[in-house]
Amino acid sequence: MANQKNMVAPLQDRISQIKTEFTEPFDLKAREFKIAGKFDAVCFFVDTIAGGGRVSLEILPSLSRLQNVTDVRDGQTTKASNNKNQSTEKKTSESKKILDFVTKELLTICDFAVKETFEDAKNELLNGKTVMIIDGVAEYISLDTTVFPARGIAEPPTNSVVLGPREGFTENLVMNIGLVRKRLKTSDLVLVNNPVGKYTSTNVSVMYIKSIADQEIVDDVIKRIKSIEIDGILDSFYIMQYLQGENMNIFRQVGNSEKPDVVASKILEGRIAIFVDGSPIVLTVPYVLLEDIQAADDYYTNSSIVTLRRFIRIFGAVLAITLPGLYIAMQLYHYNIIPLNTLFLVTNSVENTPFSPMLEMIVVLVLFEIMYEAALRMPRHLGAATGLVAALVLGGTAVDAGLMSAPAVLVAALSLITMYILPSLAPQISLLRFIFVIIGGMLGLYGIILGGILLVIYLCSLDNFGTPMLAPFAPYVKGDMRDAIIMENIKDRKGRPESYSVKNKTRAK
Repeated sequence: MANQKNMVAPLQDRISQIKTEFTEPFDLKAREFKIAGKFDAVCFFVDTIAGGGRVSLEILPSLSRLQNVTDVRDGQTTKASNNKNQSTEKKTSESKKILDFVTKELLTICDFAVKETFEDAKNELLNGKTVMIIDGVAEYISLDTTVFPARGIAEPPTNSVVLGPREGFTENLVMNIGLVRKRLKTSDLVLVNNPVGKYTSTNVSVMYIKSIADQEIVDDVIKRIKSIEIDGILDSFYIMQYLQGENMNIFRQVGNSEKPDVVASKILEGRIAIFVDGSPIVLTVPYVLLEDIQAADDYYTNSSIVTLRRFIRIFGAVLAITLPGLYIAMQLYHYNIIPLNTLFLVTNSVENTPFSPMLEMIVVLVLFEIMYEAALRMPRHLGAATGLVAALVLGGTAVDAGLMSAPAVLVAALSLITMYILPSLAPQISLLRFIFVIIGGMLGLYGIILGGILLVIYLCSLDNFGTPMLAPFAPYVKGDMRDAIIMENIKDRKGRPESYSVKNKTRAK
């Protein structure tokens, strides 16, 4: 034990080691003091992510107050002076006695941990903890004084609802986990944390209910996360790329949400949620395409109304993808199926335009995409007004000048509006729209039908964690059709989804 004590570096050398490792940034603070007036110690913390006020109020007062109970460094106590029994238990090392004395008798903060190595202590500092070093004690004491800056809880901008909870996730991991925990009050809820990223060491937490979720899928998710080797993780999208099975895939294969109630409901169905520190987007697996047709407030509305809305969403998505291509195909190849009066109007509108029908539609779609990007990136108080003015002025002026036809602008605008009926699929719909315009311009209506068949075949070929993307339609899963397009009453949906593997398939009796 004496040899072990001699191996502990002097306190000032250990202080210098930390300052050298961090190159002494302005926010690295060191507070030297004496524990109980006897033992030299120092507390290190990064002031921008660990509150100096918490160190002053929650740590230093309890450690600095004088205690006339012990003289630990000599291995004696007031009680021990009257009892000189030299038992084996009383011959423990000096550093162990000091460590026990500090952690068991002096510290009043609830969350602390003892770290064995310098690397562990460094990681704790970078995660907002306060690290305490005691002279003569080899271990480091990590104290939770984290005060990461975070915005308040608000309704997410991409998942607005008319009915139901309006809470949304923030960039704070602890807060996000708490928003889900308050909805799932069960000891079966499991949380596994893994730091990812060489320089960021971002906390990635996996949450699931152990009595419902398939353990094989859970193990696969955790294995993929642990295998990530990258400089840094700045958002959950980084993790999504590693969880997807296909690299060159138009459609994502991992679900996501900004609403705690949606994530809680998916966990109750047997899915696994992945939280990433610094991101307000929580990932969920397994994922099926049907999730994007279902809205957050569907489950707080009458089921008959929800069924109608889902049919409208599907029709709107199909319209957004195929309408520009259909317009080009009918104008070039199938004009005989257009009513005569409508055909005259279209012909009169396009006869003086300088572009071919397909090139004209592509130009109009590109212009709408440019206006959308400009409105999205502009300051909020300018974006809406500028986008509206640009659409009216540029569109109207282009039509009046004869550069574009009014029907082409109308078709493109209708396609753009219906694209956002499924906001989570808007990027994919935008890309497919251009593809179908080219197919319609080259092959006509038959090409669009063939393109639609190939798209369905492509979606049928995709799966992630053993779950087909088009389930419960392909393959057909009868039990899951109760909450597919036609939504049944909640009291009739007694089983959990069968499209993916779960332990417990019974949801209600």
